[in-house]
Amino acid sequence: MAGWKKEVDFTTIDALHKNLGAPLSKYHDPTLAHVEQEILDWFKGFGHFLNVVSGVDPAAGKAFFEMQDYSMWDLMGTLRRSKLEPHYDHITPYLGHTKQGFKDVEIMAITTECGYYTALQNVAGTAADGTPYDFTFRSTSIVRKVEGSWKLVHEHYSFPVDMATKVADTTCTQNLSESVEFKKQG
Repeated sequence: MAGWKKEVDFTTIDALHKNLGAPLSKYHDPTLAHVEQEILDWFKGFGHFLNVVSGVDPAAGKAFFEMQDYSMWDLMGTLRRSKLEPHYDHITPYLGHTKQGFKDVEIMAITTECGYYTALQNVAGTAADGTPYDFTFRSTSIVRKVEGSWKLVHEHYSFPVDMATKVADTTCTQNLSESVEFKKQG
């Protein structure tokens, strides 16, 4: 996982945003920097769950989600609100001892109670059935402060797709313009 960062590598919101692969969005509100730091601190806790706790105590991760009002456009399908718990109880133990790394994490506070983060995310490990996995995807996650704690309320994961072959790039390395045409030239 060369070049990938884990939760222990993140310190402050300023340091996080200095490591972006693109310029920081001009829409950051400096008066909400403390909220972005709160979200980063929450994100570090979530990363610790993903990389350390999930393989031994999968149920502990439920604290990071708004379990009744959460939706997800996942790599495997769409999850509608109020349906998270059965999916969570299946996928989290199935992924087993996972290692997750992040690149280009940008956290944006919209209000004092709502924000989002975007990132490239690498997930690797061995599933409960013994199948190894290693893939990279783009993620956008919306968090909201609920009763004083940050919770995930929506996530969207995606792979780039070659539009001609309809094949997903599970490494997220294809360039934007190389796969635009629906029919390959030449």
